[in-house]
Amino acid sequence: MSAMPVQTLPPDQILQKLAKLFMTPAHDRHVYCVFGHYASLRPFQKRMQEAVAHGDFNSLGLVEYLSLNTAVPDHMRALGTFEKAQQLARARHDDEFRKLLSQALRDLVTRKIEASNAIGLILADFELLYSYDLGDNDLSIVRQVAINGKRVCLLVPGTMRDGRLWVFDEDEQSRRELPPAMVFQNSGWVFALPEESR
Repeated sequence: MSAMPVQTLPPDQILQKLAKLFMTPAHDRHVYCVFGHYASLRPFQKRMQEAVAHGDFNSLGLVEYLSLNTAVPDHMRALGTFEKAQQLARARHDDEFRKLLSQALRDLVTRKIEASNAIGLILADFELLYSYDLGDNDLSIVRQVAINGKRVCLLVPGTMRDGRLWVFDEDEQSRRELPPAMVFQNSGWVFALPEESR
């Protein structure tokens, strides 16, 4: 298979390509990535969420869209750790809070992807994780679970520079590199949104 660079495509074409990826049987590790500036990413996220809710990706099994900014706190409530996490956050016990947040993320993603009818996840909104520096080690869970026919797609606010994907690139203080192991650049699974796409 020849190397395929990052593909900059209109939102409609990216949605079509992702739908095809989610509907094609797979056995190896499958992590997809769509990135762009917020002005392009936000409307794309909405369209992706609508497509998932409509069942456009479900021919092989259930695909679920998760906004991590809300799904992780909701999962903490379900686990019974949310109130403790709130107390830790208010008291600025960041290390303990970070540990609870990390555990909730890992448990959430693992449970969702390992459900018997699940085929994949769309993950969006990483602000909560990155505000507590959970980007690198914790996002590795995505790579670990996207195997044996399961697949995960990341919707990332970022910019590719020198072969590296920088998350929150619009804010120099918040800028972080997405773990390189998450970006399968030569697979044809990495898509860039044109600026100001609608």
